[in-house]
Amino acid sequence: MSYVVLGCDINNGNDSNFQNTVAKALEKQGHTVEKLTIGPNYFASYSYSSKAKGKIGVFLIAAGLTALCDLYDGNTSFKYAYFGIRGDIGNGIGSMNDFKTKGIHKDHHGDCISKSCNPFNGKTFPQINEITKAKCQAVYGGTPEEMANNIIKAMGGQTDSSSSNGSSAGSTIKDSLKKAVSGWDGDVEIRVEGDTVYVNKIKDPTTTKLVVNEFENVQFDSVTVTDVNPQTTNKITCNYKGYELTLQDDLLIKRFGENAETVEVDEFVKNYNDAVSFLQRAWNKIRRDDGRQVELKVKGDSKWKTGLWVRVYLPSFYIDDYMYITRMSADEDGSTPWITGLTLVDYPPSFGTFEEETSTEEETTEEDSETTTDEEATS
Repeated sequence: MSYVVLGCDINNGNDSNFQNTVAKALEKQGHTVEKLTIGPNYFASYSYSSKAKGKIGVFLIAAGLTALCDLYDGNTSFKYAYFGIRGDIGNGIGSMNDFKTKGIHKDHHGDCISKSCNPFNGKTFPQINEITKAKCQAVYGGTPEEMANNIIKAMGGQTDSSSSNGSSAGSTIKDSLKKAVSGWDGDVEIRVEGDTVYVNKIKDPTTTKLVVNEFENVQFDSVTVTDVNPQTTNKITCNYKGYELTLQDDLLIKRFGENAETVEVDEFVKNYNDAVSFLQRAWNKIRRDDGRQVELKVKGDSKWKTGLWVRVYLPSFYIDDYMYITRMSADEDGSTPWITGLTLVDYPPSFGTFEEETSTEEETTEEDSETTTDEEATS
């Protein structure tokens, strides 16, 4: 398997979703994926550095020529590169047929100075691929899932499902489950343990009694914080009938500077309370896809379980929030005091398999009970 460096240009509010979906699909294939900060220059800078040597580059872009020609003409260190042409951003390439038949042109701002820009100008992507195929090629994706499938196929892998015209058929069990709960995205979690699928309404994190406190129960030198996307939105706003509603993470703003986003309420918002719920769901999705992961060791206790919320106070790491346990492991060397390793994220994943190393009948029974209750609550 390959080491893949995955970049994404700034196009619209769906950038993170495209990047994360492609990353997860490549990881499922067994590739190691390094996600770059979303933006126009990070991929180019990486491609010319020694860090790119022997790696595969993937860059998700609009339909301009600059990035593709720049890599083709330049002294890239990537072993090979793929450019994902997005069909969701009104760039004139809105379907696989457009990708195959429409000529593309120099970027609208006219800054393509690569020697290949003029010869490529007006050619279709398949025609360009014939010229660049020794170093790179372009693939199409109108949705994150289609993009992921087509990149995997271009790399020679087997996708979960695809149709003859290159678009995702969405016929797998996983896709069906995601479709079934799409109306509750951000409000429910789906996870697989063994041969059982759990669909649970995500609980209110403020009801937890579990606490991680760096001054009380944490091995300080064990803490590792990974910011999935430091440039992620840390302040989100929507307007509803003269009301401006805002959610923000003050500590992330202090750490990285304000990165604000305004979202438009959807057609299902009928009153003020709906608007509040809508904004919270949008915030939850950002935290789920672009938040933080914390790995640490705490004093052992039977109360630690995957699938539970924890109040986390790590002021030295700019964290004072509720986080969610996705992985737990206990030291088995008989050491005293008993130590437990935890992996925490900002918000439960929408679909994932927990890799819990220790489990008990009590935990299974509790999860079964929770699932039954949640199904009754949402039916």
